[in-house]
Amino acid sequence: MHVPPHVVDVIPFKERYSVTTAGAIALCVDQLAGVSKATTTVFGTAVTDPLKAARLRPVRPFFFTTRLAAAYVMGWEALFYFEGVRRALRAAKPDVIQVHNRPLLAVMLQKEFPEIPVFLFLHNDPMSMKELRPPKNIGGSLHRLAGIVALSDWIEQRLYEAAPAVPRELVHRIPNVVDCAAAAETDEAIFAAKEKLALFVGRINGGKGATAFAEAAARVLPDFPDWKAVAIGAFQIGTTDCSHPSDYQRAFLAAVASHPNIAFLGPRPFPETMDWMRRAAILAIPSRHAEAFARVAVEGMMNGDALIVCKKGGALPEVAPEASGALHIDDATVDEIAAALRLLMADDADRLARARQGRAYAASHYAPAAVAALIEDMYAAGKAALKAKR
Repeated sequence: MHVPPHVVDVIPFKERYSVTTAGAIALCVDQLAGVSKATTTVFGTAVTDPLKAARLRPVRPFFFTTRLAAAYVMGWEALFYFEGVRRALRAAKPDVIQVHNRPLLAVMLQKEFPEIPVFLFLHNDPMSMKELRPPKNIGGSLHRLAGIVALSDWIEQRLYEAAPAVPRELVHRIPNVVDCAAAAETDEAIFAAKEKLALFVGRINGGKGATAFAEAAARVLPDFPDWKAVAIGAFQIGTTDCSHPSDYQRAFLAAVASHPNIAFLGPRPFPETMDWMRRAAILAIPSRHAEAFARVAVEGMMNGDALIVCKKGGALPEVAPEASGALHIDDATVDEIAAALRLLMADDADRLARARQGRAYAASHYAPAAVAALIEDMYAAGKAALKAKR
């Protein structure tokens, strides 16, 4: 009888596997656990409201370590976290270890547990990771791993820039699991729930374009008095506190306050955010940030939103191409976002056609079952790769 593997997902120390403060990595881990046949345990920081698809095993950092040289690359906090993870793994005895966004941690764990396949999941730009930048570049050690997951072609190419020597056969391009209730609903139910609502979901910072969205909405809404705009997002990762805004965030709040039909809700739990996406007719993603995957775009397509997408958003135009019905803009300026909002608000037929096209595209490219099958194939390839290295 086949026994499902026990998989341990090691998330970054500052990530929270939490209902209220989960970031993109925690949501990815939770949704992958939900569709996987494996038994999943998440190693991370203790929270009071853990997500439900996997069991959270809080890791306590250990301040005693003999690996002092590693602090040069990892930093002391990350090194102490590694020691806690290492000790917890000895007790857990997993069949597979998945490390998220921490290349050196993955390499060190593979060396520590040579019989267990360790996979590195890259959720962000490898060129921005200090372990993969000179003079600390450990890219030449990535060949020790059982496999590396790149969420998009964009991030895979950035990995090869950061670590040219990484064996191509170790890299698996596997998109995030994006599993939301809307994916199982009928088109009729989804589009019957739509309101005249333009939505922004993302961190409130310059790279994501929150202020530009609010200023564009304030410019357009006087001509569309039956529409409203809503922004959802945190000021900082891992916290719901919005009481200490930066200069940029103060400018955003001023733009929100400039029109009565614009609202800022702060960070919201994932189910509530999905409910807002289900109600929204338009989802604006005016990000000039180097998005490695942009799961928010897939969630928007699944929820039947017509998308506005910035071409300079890293993998964003790859994840939501024009073939998906997304309306692409060049530079996410206030003028461009306002023109895109005006176009979609004024033409109901075009907006609905784009939304239907996006739902069909998401169903054919990001179905959770298909992603889970790719993960299963990667496990088999990783075991073979480790065996060949012995």
